Amino acid sequence: MGGPRMEREILHVNTDDFYASILRLRDPALRDRPVVISGPLPRGAVLSSSYEARREGVRRGMTVSQARRLCPRGAFLPPDWKLFRQASHALSGILHRYSPLVEPASLDEWYIDYTGCKRLFGDVLDTGSRIKREIVCQTGLRVSLGIASNKLVSHVASRSAKCAHLVDVYPGYERSFLAPVPIDRFPPVGERWAPVLRELGIVRVGDITRFDGEVLSFCFGTWGARLYRGAFGEDFAPVRAQPAPDERFTVEELLQPDRVHRRVLESILYRLAERLGERLRAERFRAGSVFLELRYADGMTVRGTGRLPAPDSDDALLFEAVRPVFVRIFARRVRVRRLALSAGRLEPEPLQLGLFADSATGAERMRRLRTALDHLRANLPAGVAPVFGRALPGLGRGDDAGGDRYGGSGHRTGREGAGMGRAP
Repeated sequence: MGGPRMEREILHVNTDDFYASILRLRDPALRDRPVVISGPLPRGAVLSSSYEARREGVRRGMTVSQARRLCPRGAFLPPDWKLFRQASHALSGILHRYSPLVEPASLDEWYIDYTGCKRLFGDVLDTGSRIKREIVCQTGLRVSLGIASNKLVSHVASRSAKCAHLVDVYPGYERSFLAPVPIDRFPPVGERWAPVLRELGIVRVGDITRFDGEVLSFCFGTWGARLYRGAFGEDFAPVRAQPAPDERFTVEELLQPDRVHRRVLESILYRLAERLGERLRAERFRAGSVFLELRYADGMTVRGTGRLPAPDSDDALLFEAVRPVFVRIFARRVRVRRLALSAGRLEPEPLQLGLFADSATGAERMRRLRTALDHLRANLPAGVAPVFGRALPGLGRGDDAGGDRYGGSGHRTGREGAGMGRAP
């Protein structure tokens, strides 16, 4: 017979004012001003806003012109994704010192499974306080921290801990802790479902427990069942460790303007696959998986992972692995602002030397051809070097007006498959 089950200890780390705080560290003159991170003027959307700007009514997703009217003295700045990722990587490095199970939820949020680490680092409350101090000393950033027996409750606890505080929810008190939480602050709900639940008289999380679980399951499916369990403080999802992508093999594109046409986005994604394949070949590496991050114009970020049949650096194979991921996560009728593609499960490319000059295998000949095309693309103007697969469509005016996703005739994407095409 097994021994008693060990109670889980899950921490949720949430960086306070992540984007604005990083920009203020770079430019101290911003410390006394509301900071708004947004897209290009005047129709760009607000990606994030500092606490000062939020007090003046600025919210994520509103247009920059609206935000300027509400907060005329604010500093409106474009996002610096490279700097944000560097800061996120530094924070993640600190958290990995205390547990092997660290799951990034976004650039500024992480779950840590501290279960069983008490003998190494002491009580979880002491460790939480130590993490907060280390982050401030080493990065200058402040974090809020929630501690609970599962991911859901620890997430709500860290939100309650704002700003730069720590909230610990004792095992057995999850339901009473969640009961007074406003329904739109409950992670499974968010802004999308909050109005629907309010129509049913559900204003706070505790109101959910007054319903029968089967009724919610019948009305909302699996999400309703998860919502009902969550209201009682139940969440059995494990903390899944995810290795940070290698910056050498991460390519991204910030779209100007934002795009929503599926075929245009797929063509941009193919261009990213070409760039990623070029980097892999230059370093003589092969990727076994690809990781896609998609950021919408309203600030929401979604991610997905795809696998290759066998490790490779071929542009077309990288695209074929990431395309189903894109189809799966591009599920909102909202314009896309940024695409980032990373390579995972890296392994060195085998170096095989033939005895005879004409003994190169088909794979080796293809690699040489790809390398030659990489050289052409590096030395010729954009759109002149030949490409395999699909050529990029013209990204002029009206390219988001129609398409096969939302109606309209769409745009040609060049040759499909492995034929030879030319970028227009």
